[in-house]
Amino acid sequence: METIEEQRFKEFLRDEGLKFTLKRRLILQQVSRIHDHFEADDVVSGLRDRGRRISRASVYRTLPLLVGSGLLRPVYSSEKHGHFEHVFGHEHHDHFICIQCGRTIEFCDSEIEELQARICAEHGFEAVSHKLEITGVCRDCRRKKC
Repeated sequence: METIEEQRFKEFLRDEGLKFTLKRRLILQQVSRIHDHFEADDVVSGLRDRGRRISRASVYRTLPLLVGSGLLRPVYSSEKHGHFEHVFGHEHHDHFICIQCGRTIEFCDSEIEELQARICAEHGFEAVSHKLEITGVCRDCRRKKC
């Protein structure tokens, strides 16, 4: 039975003139198992742990497609490589990103969400999505300086 995520990804690929291949399905299934921030190598490792040999290149090519379909979103950190998170079916949240240790802290704030909705309405803007990332120094790193 096809999942809602598979249907959404399949439709996105069709609209882009691309095929929903077995490799893409396996990558999507692996990504859907991850509920924390992850990088491409985590997907490759997870697939190999399940006995699936899919190249790193296939994973790297598929992740931007999953972002484009709205199933993933990139999460930025102080590290040089990309991190992602599975967002479809998950509650919206924002991030604090520590510029010293690279830690990403998730948070939800209904007042921020309400303020964004009000500002959009005032400007006649229909938001489709948003991301808020605040960079700074986390509590642990600040304590280490003392």
